[in-house]
Amino acid sequence: MLLEAKSLKKIYQTRFGGSQVIALSNVSFSVEKGEYVAIMGESGAGKTTLLNILATLDRPTSGKILLNGQSIEGMKEKELAAFRREHLGFVFQDFNLLDTFSVKDNIFLPLVLSDKTVEEMESRLAPLVKKLGIKDLLEKYPYELSGGQKQRCAVARALITNPQIVLADEPTGALDSKATDELLKLFEEINEEGQTLLMVTHSTKAASHAKRVLFIKDGEVFHQIYKGAMSKEEMYHKIADTLTLLATGGELNGK
Repeated sequence: MLLEAKSLKKIYQTRFGGSQVIALSNVSFSVEKGEYVAIMGESGAGKTTLLNILATLDRPTSGKILLNGQSIEGMKEKELAAFRREHLGFVFQDFNLLDTFSVKDNIFLPLVLSDKTVEEMESRLAPLVKKLGIKDLLEKYPYELSGGQKQRCAVARALITNPQIVLADEPTGALDSKATDELLKLFEEINEEGQTLLMVTHSTKAASHAKRVLFIKDGEVFHQIYKGAMSKEEMYHKIADTLTLLATGGELNGK
């Protein structure tokens, strides 16, 4: 098993300590190598909190996370930073590219932080440039790019470390429909090549491209759908029906 989340709980204290907010109450699930999993739920359901904990950017109040059987609890901040660089790739809604760096330098940044040689960085970049169609963008700066171009560059930055898992937070949220289609096609292609993907999304369309969808409600995994032999259209309708039931408090089969 590549990733295991066991009984994750996250409680936040309000600013003056007067009350507690339970963001996650009891989340358990696992992700196998090569899976493409989407996480959905209404606003405030705990999706982003869960992703931040999986990304080691936040710590759970209780529970465990294991990556390839390795527990990350107890790691110091410096160890966690190294763990993120070596094992995880990130794609964000707002791209998180540095405007003062060229596209090429943005993509290289995680490798620079890992003290990789220029030769190794260049050799890793070459196949990504070809796959993502960004050769003409490398010397440009992020502020010169469209949203879709920025996101392709952000995907290159996520993949250049050869991560065990790519975590994507609303990756289509700032894109127009054409750029969204291109990104989702790209995600499918890199998943078919063996890359494990875990994506938090509000988009039924984006989720319909995944092989499995987890639904979070009231801080717990409430339901899941496996794509199996379903078409994207069938998957889309199944997800939409489930979201309607979540919003209206209806009963799901098997619940």
